[in-house]
Amino acid sequence: MTTIERARAADDARDDTDDAVARALRMATARTSDARANDARSRRRRLGDRGAFATETRSVPEPAAAPRGRAFEAMPMDWSLKSSARWTSETSLCWISSLSALASSEGLHEYACGIIPDDWRRLERRKRAFVRGSYSCAFPGETLSDEQCAAMRSTASGGEWMKRREGIWADALVSLYGLLKMSQCYAFYVVYRERTVLFCAPGVGGVDAAGFAVVANSGAKFRRVLLDAAVDFTSADEEAAAIDHAKKEYEKEQEKVWRPEDELAAHRAFLDEGDGTSRAADTVDMTAQLAKMDAPSAARRRAADTIICRGAIAVHGLLNVLLEAAGADPGTSDNAPRDVPMLLAPVPFAHGSMKPLELKVQKNTTAARVDGARTLQSMPSTTLRTTYTAETDRNDFIPPWTLARVCAALSRKHDEYSVAFTTYPHSVGLNAGVRAALNPDDHPRPESYVEERTYYEESEVKRIRSIPPLGESVISRVHYTNATYYIT
Repeated sequence: MTTIERARAADDARDDTDDAVARALRMATARTSDARANDARSRRRRLGDRGAFATETRSVPEPAAAPRGRAFEAMPMDWSLKSSARWTSETSLCWISSLSALASSEGLHEYACGIIPDDWRRLERRKRAFVRGSYSCAFPGETLSDEQCAAMRSTASGGEWMKRREGIWADALVSLYGLLKMSQCYAFYVVYRERTVLFCAPGVGGVDAAGFAVVANSGAKFRRVLLDAAVDFTSADEEAAAIDHAKKEYEKEQEKVWRPEDELAAHRAFLDEGDGTSRAADTVDMTAQLAKMDAPSAARRRAADTIICRGAIAVHGLLNVLLEAAGADPGTSDNAPRDVPMLLAPVPFAHGSMKPLELKVQKNTTAARVDGARTLQSMPSTTLRTTYTAETDRNDFIPPWTLARVCAALSRKHDEYSVAFTTYPHSVGLNAGVRAALNPDDHPRPESYVEERTYYEESEVKRIRSIPPLGESVISRVHYTNATYYIT
């Protein structure tokens, strides 16, 4: 067979193959058309038999409702701790659960070393920013339950282990306080089971003179421990603070008038005057008034449970009280075995462990009836609404820097989303405490009070130094749209 004959035979074979493929495609198309026609006839026959109309199912996005709440260009500072958070978006959040190993490692490196990413255009940059924002530093990494603490303390080796744990906790607290004094950590939390203590560096919340600390849900016994240790504090409630100020001024006047060395001479002068309603009556009357003032209503007493230690001496005294308790709550009323309180900070510290914000991403599809929409068979149509959620576990401690950084990372990826929070109940009064720590004569300090400038963004420094815009309230829900945060 010549070369030309072989080429012609190959062309004939290709033509036969093409014809076979074309015949197969025509037969498949015909079968599909017949099947569709049969299905349509069967559908019309069934509908005609039962006298019903057809229902069309479409995937149509639900019209967005108008955002509610106060509008902010950036996430406002809320000093309360959150115990759970739930993000909801119409666009997919699955990229959160599919982070690459490179993005995770680089994001953790950026958090630990304080390197701020300068380019947000690539997806990997967004993932790295999300990883960096989801981390905090905490001690202990895992808390022990009361049953576990009791079992550990029941044995000699377990008791020694618990003592070493308390010693490590004290070292970690001292390390955090040193970072606070060196302006490398602007705030950290000491989270007890019944109260929360917030230590703040100078300049936080607009407070100029010195650092301060806020104790939410302090309790009478905790305040008594501070008084016994000569730690000066005031109440975050204005009326209670005014009463405390009046009592202190009265005690100063009494010390000035009734000095111990002048008591005998004053008593003799009182007897010589013969006036039984003079100074003694005034003293009894003032004491009665102060006792009446010291019995506030239940609502004001709850507000007065948030106290403020302002100034280096008072803050250091509060630190000594916490250290002397060796991890136990100074204001607790029982002696039950408990684990050391949680320490939370935005920067790494001694013995601290990296604590990520773990989110569970889910896809939810719901059906809803659209009023007014009709199909060809005049039956109301149904829409399928798909939403994506990313939710944390319950009973967790989520600090404000984590929420702000995670929301900022999501804002660069999603044009619209919403998030609902659950606030840790024993940290509700922290916003009121930070706001009450500001004196009228305070002047804003230069932004250079944060020495680690590479660790904090300019927006973070501005939020840290700003007076809490929420007053005494806390954030319960955020809706982000059109580059604006709507807070409720």
